[in-house]
Amino acid sequence: MNAFAWSQILAAGAFACGMVSYQLRERRNVLLCLTGLAVLNAGHFLLLDRTTPAVMLLLTATRYVTSMFTRHRLFFYLYLTAAVVGITWTYSGPLSWLALAGVFFGTLGSFQPTDRAMRQCFFCGNSCWITHNILAQTPVAIVMEICFFASNVVGYWRLYGRQSPRAPEGSG
Repeated sequence: MNAFAWSQILAAGAFACGMVSYQLRERRNVLLCLTGLAVLNAGHFLLLDRTTPAVMLLLTATRYVTSMFTRHRLFFYLYLTAAVVGITWTYSGPLSWLALAGVFFGTLGSFQPTDRAMRQCFFCGNSCWITHNILAQTPVAIVMEICFFASNVVGYWRLYGRQSPRAPEGSG
Protein backbone atom coordinates (compact mmCIF):
# COMPACT_ATOMS: atom_id res chain seq x y z
CA MET A 1 0.00 0.00 0.00
CA ASN A 2 1.36 3.45 -0.87
CA ALA A 3 1.76 6.50 1.40
CA PHE A 4 -1.37 8.19 0.01
CA ALA A 5 -3.55 5.18 0.86
CA TRP A 6 -2.09 5.00 4.39
CA SER A 7 -2.65 8.75 4.80
CA GLN A 8 -6.31 8.33 3.95
CA ILE A 9 -6.63 5.46 6.46
CA LEU A 10 -5.17 7.73 9.18
CA ALA A 11 -7.54 10.52 8.11
CA ALA A 12 -10.45 8.09 8.40
CA GLY A 13 -9.32 7.21 11.95
CA ALA A 14 -9.15 10.92 12.75
CA PHE A 15 -12.64 11.32 11.30
CA ALA A 16 -13.95 8.56 13.57
CA CYS A 17 -12.36 10.18 16.64
CA GLY A 18 -13.96 13.50 15.74
CA MET A 19 -17.41 12.03 15.19
CA VAL A 20 -17.23 10.16 18.51
CA SER A 21 -16.16 13.36 20.28
CA TYR A 22 -19.39 15.11 19.19
CA GLN A 23 -21.40 12.44 20.98
CA LEU A 24 -19.64 12.61 24.34
CA ARG A 25 -20.67 14.73 27.29
CA GLU A 26 -17.71 14.67 29.65
CA ARG A 27 -15.22 17.39 28.70
CA ARG A 28 -12.17 15.22 29.44
CA ASN A 29 -13.40 12.43 27.13
CA VAL A 30 -14.21 14.93 24.38
CA LEU A 31 -10.71 16.38 24.66
CA LEU A 32 -9.15 12.91 24.59
CA CYS A 33 -10.98 12.10 21.35
CA LEU A 34 -9.98 15.44 19.86
CA THR A 35 -6.37 14.71 20.84
CA GLY A 36 -6.58 11.39 18.98
CA LEU A 37 -8.12 13.18 16.01
CA ALA A 38 -5.27 15.72 15.91
CA VAL A 39 -2.51 13.10 16.25
CA LEU A 40 -3.97 10.86 13.53
CA ASN A 41 -4.58 13.83 11.25
CA ALA A 42 -0.98 14.98 11.81
CA GLY A 43 0.25 11.53 10.74
CA HIS A 44 -1.98 11.74 7.68
CA PHE A 45 -0.36 15.01 6.63
CA LEU A 46 3.15 13.72 7.33
CA LEU A 47 2.51 10.85 4.92
CA LEU A 48 1.46 13.46 2.33
CA ASP A 49 4.73 15.40 2.92
CA ARG A 50 2.74 18.34 4.32
CA THR A 51 4.91 19.28 7.28
CA THR A 52 3.20 22.56 8.22
CA PRO A 53 -0.29 21.14 8.85
CA ALA A 54 1.28 18.14 10.62
CA VAL A 55 3.17 20.43 13.01
CA MET A 56 0.07 22.61 13.50
CA LEU A 57 -2.01 19.53 14.34
CA LEU A 58 0.58 18.16 16.78
CA LEU A 59 0.49 21.57 18.44
CA THR A 60 -3.31 21.30 18.51
CA ALA A 61 -3.06 17.89 20.19
CA THR A 62 -0.89 19.34 22.95
CA ARG A 63 -3.33 22.25 23.28
CA TYR A 64 -6.20 19.81 23.88
CA VAL A 65 -4.18 17.97 26.53
CA THR A 66 -3.24 21.27 28.20
CA SER A 67 -6.85 22.46 28.16
CA MET A 68 -7.84 19.38 30.14
CA PHE A 69 -5.97 20.95 33.04
CA THR A 70 -6.14 24.73 32.55
CA ARG A 71 -7.74 27.57 30.57
CA HIS A 72 -5.31 30.21 31.76
CA ARG A 73 -4.88 33.06 29.25
CA LEU A 74 -1.10 32.62 29.33
CA PHE A 75 -1.53 29.31 27.48
CA PHE A 76 -3.57 31.04 24.77
CA TYR A 77 -0.60 33.29 24.02
CA LEU A 78 1.86 30.43 24.36
CA TYR A 79 0.01 28.34 21.77
CA LEU A 80 -0.34 31.27 19.36
CA THR A 81 3.40 31.94 19.66
CA ALA A 82 4.18 28.25 19.15
CA ALA A 83 1.99 28.23 16.00
CA VAL A 84 3.87 31.19 14.54
CA VAL A 85 7.21 29.53 15.36
CA GLY A 86 5.91 26.30 13.82
CA ILE A 87 4.94 27.93 10.55
CA THR A 88 8.24 29.81 10.42
CA TRP A 89 10.08 26.52 10.85
CA THR A 90 8.01 24.52 8.34
CA TYR A 91 6.76 27.08 5.82
CA SER A 92 6.27 25.48 2.41
CA GLY A 93 4.16 28.00 0.51
CA PRO A 94 0.84 29.83 0.68
CA LEU A 95 -1.01 26.70 1.80
CA SER A 96 0.88 26.95 5.10
CA TRP A 97 -1.00 30.16 5.93
CA LEU A 98 -4.32 28.29 5.83
CA ALA A 99 -3.00 25.76 8.35
CA LEU A 100 -1.86 28.61 10.61
CA ALA A 101 -5.23 30.34 10.28
CA GLY A 102 -7.05 27.10 11.16
CA VAL A 103 -4.91 26.66 14.26
CA PHE A 104 -5.30 30.33 15.21
CA PHE A 105 -9.10 30.15 15.16
CA GLY A 106 -9.09 26.79 16.98
CA THR A 107 -6.82 28.22 19.67
CA LEU A 108 -8.94 31.34 19.97
CA GLY A 109 -12.05 29.17 20.27
CA SER A 110 -10.49 26.91 22.89
CA PHE A 111 -9.98 29.86 25.20
CA GLN A 112 -13.38 31.55 24.74
CA PRO A 113 -15.55 31.99 27.83
CA THR A 114 -18.84 30.98 26.13
CA ASP A 115 -19.93 28.05 24.00
CA ARG A 116 -21.40 30.41 21.40
CA ALA A 117 -18.13 32.30 20.91
CA MET A 118 -16.17 29.03 20.87
CA ARG A 119 -18.39 27.60 18.12
CA GLN A 120 -18.12 30.79 16.07
CA CYS A 121 -14.32 30.59 16.20
CA PHE A 122 -14.47 26.92 15.26
CA PHE A 123 -16.62 27.81 12.20
CA CYS A 124 -13.76 30.01 10.99
CA GLY A 125 -11.16 27.35 11.79
CA ASN A 126 -13.13 24.62 9.99
CA SER A 127 -13.50 26.88 6.95
CA CYS A 128 -9.72 27.35 6.83
CA TRP A 129 -9.10 23.61 7.11
CA ILE A 130 -11.73 22.78 4.46
CA THR A 131 -10.05 25.17 2.04
CA HIS A 132 -6.61 23.84 2.98
CA ASN A 133 -7.65 20.21 2.46
CA ILE A 134 -9.24 20.98 -0.91
CA LEU A 135 -6.03 22.65 -2.09
CA ALA A 136 -3.93 19.82 -0.57
CA GLN A 137 -6.15 17.32 -2.46
CA THR A 138 -6.84 15.00 0.47
CA PRO A 139 -10.37 13.61 -0.01
CA VAL A 140 -11.01 12.01 3.39
CA ALA A 141 -9.81 15.13 5.22
CA ILE A 142 -12.09 17.29 3.04
CA VAL A 143 -15.13 15.17 3.89
CA MET A 144 -14.06 15.04 7.56
CA GLU A 145 -13.83 18.83 7.94
CA ILE A 146 -17.09 19.37 6.05
CA CYS A 147 -18.81 16.93 8.43
CA PHE A 148 -17.29 18.67 11.47
CA PHE A 149 -18.43 22.04 10.11
CA ALA A 150 -21.95 20.67 9.46
CA SER A 151 -22.10 19.17 12.94
CA ASN A 152 -21.09 22.51 14.42
CA VAL A 153 -23.81 24.25 12.35
CA VAL A 154 -26.42 21.78 13.60
CA GLY A 155 -25.26 22.18 17.21
CA TYR A 156 -25.20 25.97 16.93
CA TRP A 157 -28.66 26.06 15.37
CA ARG A 158 -30.03 23.62 17.95
CA LEU A 159 -28.64 25.67 20.83
CA TYR A 160 -28.97 29.23 19.53
CA GLY A 161 -30.84 29.40 16.22
CA ARG A 162 -34.29 28.38 17.39
CA GLN A 163 -34.51 31.02 20.10
CA SER A 164 -37.37 33.41 19.46
CA PRO A 165 -36.25 36.95 18.72
CA ARG A 166 -36.48 39.37 21.61
CA ALA A 167 -39.08 42.12 21.39
CA PRO A 168 -37.56 45.58 21.07
CA GLU A 169 -37.34 47.57 24.29
CA GLY A 170 -40.41 49.75 24.87
CA SER A 171 -42.71 47.81 22.54
CA GLY A 172 -45.91 46.28 23.60
